[in-house]
Amino acid sequence: MMERSIGIVEFRSIAAGISAVDAIVKASQVKILDAKTICPGKYYIIFAGMVSAVKNSMDVIESEYDDLIIDSVAIPNVYPQIFEGLNAASDVTGLKSIGIIETLTSPSIIWAADAAIKATDIDIIEIRIARALGGKNICIINGQLSDVKESVNTAIVYAQDRDFLVDWQIIAAPHQDLYRVVL
Repeated sequence: MMERSIGIVEFRSIAAGISAVDAIVKASQVKILDAKTICPGKYYIIFAGMVSAVKNSMDVIESEYDDLIIDSVAIPNVYPQIFEGLNAASDVTGLKSIGIIETLTSPSIIWAADAAIKATDIDIIEIRIARALGGKNICIINGQLSDVKESVNTAIVYAQDRDFLVDWQIIAAPHQDLYRVVL
């Protein structure tokens, strides 16, 4: 079975980001999953492939665009729920406790979501990337309170270490109205 890996890069320059899309696919056999302008005037790219291909493409763009990259990360063995969360298409199995993680970069929120789902048995409700959020990113998870607490604590490490963490919250047994507006 092939390992599934993704690379996520956020640029302070839209022009550099668009140019990097071409460099990424020329460097290795990877597929661009998403590439967009995000608030406020940044550009992000998510690409996937085998671990070695993603690493090679990441190395190439980091060497070519280093001074224009805000944040970048390569994540091996990505869980399928990450892709569902990015598309707001997660199948939530029951309404329990909620964890919310808020970061300043798209790589840090996707790393957080991946770390959260690998830490415990939680569901990702949504991963929202810097569109109509003033450049911020959020990940909303759902699960048993103890699992949500452990997942959030694991998930915030990357963003916290790099000063990209804005906030995190855990809501035990949320009111039904919260689920209605969040889901």
